[in-house]
Amino acid sequence: MGKEIKEKVDVSKRILFRSAVAIVGAVTTAGVAKTVVDASKDSADQNIKARYAKEALQQERAMLQKKFVVMSEDEKKQMLDEILNSHHKQTA
Repeated sequence: MGKEIKEKVDVSKRILFRSAVAIVGAVTTAGVAKTVVDASKDSADQNIKARYAKEALQQERAMLQKKFVVMSEDEKKQMLDEILNSHHKQTA
């Protein structure tokens, strides 16, 4: 029985970690894509590009400093209930 609980916790941690990596990856990819698009334009205003680059760097630093905390079982159940309630409202 203890092994089952440990496996559930390990799976939850893996799912949380994968989600965290996906979020950071999406934010970084979006930032890089925006930078590439901006760089390809023939814009005369270099000040805007410099401000954007500074903002993008600040956002990336902020995301890297975030810490992910494993959710409790109650928090997981509450989140699942909210998702299911929302789904049932949309399908009704």
